Amino acid sequence: MGAALLGAAVLVAGTGAESGQALAAQPVSAPLAQAAAPAADLTQIRPAAAKTPVQIWKASRAKAKKAKTVRVQATFKDGGSTSRLDLRMTKDGKATGSLTVPGEGSMKLILVSKKKGYFKPGKDMLEEITGGDPAMEDVLAGRWITFKKGEGLDDIFELASMKTYTQDVFKLSGPQKGLTKVKGKKVKGYKKTVGLKEKGYQGTLLIAADGTNRLAGYQEKGINFVFSEWNKKVTVKAPARPLSASSIS
Repeated sequence: MGAALLGAAVLVAGTGAESGQALAAQPVSAPLAQAAAPAADLTQIRPAAAKTPVQIWKASRAKAKKAKTVRVQATFKDGGSTSRLDLRMTKDGKATGSLTVPGEGSMKLILVSKKKGYFKPGKDMLEEITGGDPAMEDVLAGRWITFKKGEGLDDIFELASMKTYTQDVFKLSGPQKGLTKVKGKKVKGYKKTVGLKEKGYQGTLLIAADGTNRLAGYQEKGINFVFSEWNKKVTVKAPARPLSASSIS
């Protein structure tokens, strides 16, 4: 796997541990052009299957770069453990969703900017960060906890960066020698995809094969990304009466 996604995987794997420390502190399936459409338009919207690997790559990267919002669902399997990420995010750094890290537990996330966010520990994470202290669990149960950049949870802000998923991911399969088109794989929410592989990389970029040029997913052994809900409204609102990590440390 290339550096960009490897970095994202490392971020996911390390986020839960830092959380504990801080708490101890459809696709829109565009119909193809009708026969009467101008030839130039047909060239622009023809299915991915009819394009060269580099044409698919360029069209999908440009489409993703223009996007204002996206939903990213990712799983990372390591042995018998699985980390999970599900975030709806905006280009300006806002995000909402959830994160689960084996050994640390699950949390809900809200990022209102690139420098401020909130998380709500799940029951499994509460047990981990409180050491099973019933009194402390009662204090934190169902509560949101606020954090800022520089307070030990900076990796979460990186995880919610749209650039990581809409631009850095394309560095894995750029228009270099060795870029090939392969059979697509099944991606939830997409009827059909076309795969792109770059010589020397294990992973496969998956692009919607319906003429929309949408980035649909990325897959390799133990790693699966699904990209959906492009440009749909993402509502991000700060929770009421949050606790601060410093006040309960």
